[in-house]
Amino acid sequence: MRNSRRRGDRPRQGDRGRPRLPRSSRPSRASGGPPAGVRTVRVERLAPTGEGVVRGDDGVGFVERALPGELVETNVYQVRNSFWRGTVRSVLEPSAARLSGPHGDCAGCDWSHFEPAAALAAKRDLFLETLRRIGGIAPDSVPDLSVAESKPAYRLRSRLHVSGRDVGTAVGYFEPHSHRVAPAASCEALSERTRALLPGLRDAVAGSRVEVSEIAILEAPDPSRRLLLAQGAGEAMTRDDAERLAAALEPLCDGVRVRAARGTLSEAGAKRLGIEAGGRRLEASAGAFFQANRHLLDRLCEAVAAEARGLPPGDALDAFGGVGLFAGALLSAGHRVTSVEGGGEAAACARSARRAWPDGSRWTIAEQTVADFLDRDERRFACIVADPPRAGLGRGVAADLADRCEGRFVYVSCDPATLARDLAEILTRGFRMRSAALFDLFAFTHRIEAVVSLDRAA
Repeated sequence: MRNSRRRGDRPRQGDRGRPRLPRSSRPSRASGGPPAGVRTVRVERLAPTGEGVVRGDDGVGFVERALPGELVETNVYQVRNSFWRGTVRSVLEPSAARLSGPHGDCAGCDWSHFEPAAALAAKRDLFLETLRRIGGIAPDSVPDLSVAESKPAYRLRSRLHVSGRDVGTAVGYFEPHSHRVAPAASCEALSERTRALLPGLRDAVAGSRVEVSEIAILEAPDPSRRLLLAQGAGEAMTRDDAERLAAALEPLCDGVRVRAARGTLSEAGAKRLGIEAGGRRLEASAGAFFQANRHLLDRLCEAVAAEARGLPPGDALDAFGGVGLFAGALLSAGHRVTSVEGGGEAAACARSARRAWPDGSRWTIAEQTVADFLDRDERRFACIVADPPRAGLGRGVAADLADRCEGRFVYVSCDPATLARDLAEILTRGFRMRSAALFDLFAFTHRIEAVVSLDRAA
């Protein structure tokens, strides 16, 4: 675990007498051809996308897995007129914030080599920089920006890639710029039970002799229970294949579904897990979106509930409502809630949860896209909570939601760039920023979750 990783340690010595990263961290050949060369560069700062930034006579460079101040030898895999991209080949002068150890090389965690406190500080700075650069929002106009830290072993949801068949089967993460699957056994984002499960998953897939492209895992927070969703590769999977694969995987979980390009072919065991969050029992499936961090789930829910409680009870809109996480927060604050969710599986999970909630009669679930809902429903709302996918709201939906909001707009975002774009639009519609908080839902990566609350200006 984390106490096995030391700050500032140099990576192991390679045959050139320099510290080198293990093989799975070295760049593979990109689809456009072989690497464009090796360069030795000094990293200036971090880009919002997580890479180290280098400036020189040959333009701006973006170096994956590099930290500010480091002198690194870089394999360059892409060159354009104004920039180039590369991955660390060896670290000649490491940052004091660099960690070594097995997880430092995890293919699924692009900041696994970054000391956690330093990484959190960098995420906060990059978030403010992105708001300024894309949204034109000055850092000093953002209210006190707290950052909620996550412990390791946080993933409730995981997606693992699968390659090969029979004895050549591999289960793990894609290596950067390739479809080669790297092991996930050292990934500290996964629970110990999930890591212990990996050899069994591999053996079950190999023994079934069925070609699989990925396996999604949904765990309960404890994490004693789990569901699996296996995706067949290509069009060739038959129902017999799917049933054989489901039978092989079923002993490893509480429920399994096998899906091909033409839909679900086999199911066994439970279809949903009950997950407690925000004082309520939610229903979730392996195929529906659900927040990934077990440690921060309640804190994220409470942050939204606290904003909703600051208003008199009224009509509230839960846009991109998923399985009902924030609908529960709005109901607990006394509001009448309409959730809009375009994913049929997530909407079905929400309806299942609603049947057991004593205040479920105040909750309406509209299974449609947010854009379609806004086209067909002209209501205005005292409070709006929006939790869109990484692509954000888009200017049209952002403007329409802002115009429908009479009081408080709570935006939950997993991408600072699209958040900045949408906030710029919302602020022009008569709103001011009330509060902002960050949640490290994606520890060991450059990504961050934000909750921004805005009030309509008097």
